[in-house]
Amino acid sequence: MKQLRITILALASVGWAIAQDVPPLEPLRGDAASLKDTMKFIQDKVHGNVNYVVYGHNNRTGGDVSQMRRFEISNVSSDATRCSITFQEYFDNGIKGDIKDYELLLKPVQNVVLQQMDQTLQQDSAKNGHPEMSIKVEPSIFLVVLYWEPKHRMMFNFYDDTLADRVTKAFQHAVDLCGGGNKDPF
Repeated sequence: MKQLRITILALASVGWAIAQDVPPLEPLRGDAASLKDTMKFIQDKVHGNVNYVVYGHNNRTGGDVSQMRRFEISNVSSDATRCSITFQEYFDNGIKGDIKDYELLLKPVQNVVLQQMDQTLQQDSAKNGHPEMSIKVEPSIFLVVLYWEPKHRMMFNFYDDTLADRVTKAFQHAVDLCGGGNKDPF
């Protein structure tokens, strides 16, 4: 009798499981995403307008400077077959605005990093012979920086650090799929 109850329960469980809707597979994410899907994600996320103020303080002389800036990415298009992203960049440093068209080829990219703009500007200032400058950016801006060759880079600006992190990972995945990335063993 006990064995009959177990068999009936087992059959009822199987019938219940068959009657349930099987959920669809989750969309591909991360390393499983195709190059086409990854490029589309990047295309949809890198466009936009970012406004901020850069404050500089000279720790040696005590002088202060501030500069309003505007950075805009538009007309973004990705091409998975060429491993490229084209876009138009507008940058206004408070003195003069400049519009440039770019084609970013992903295969030569060696490294993709996420940085805060303050840190990047502080390092640039020190490399240019001005370590005495302290730099602050308001509001906080997060940069997705793509590096190739020793002195070449492309930066994409974001207010949102979570989105910037996702775009950084997407760019790294696309670079890897395109055959780029750092090939050094260490």
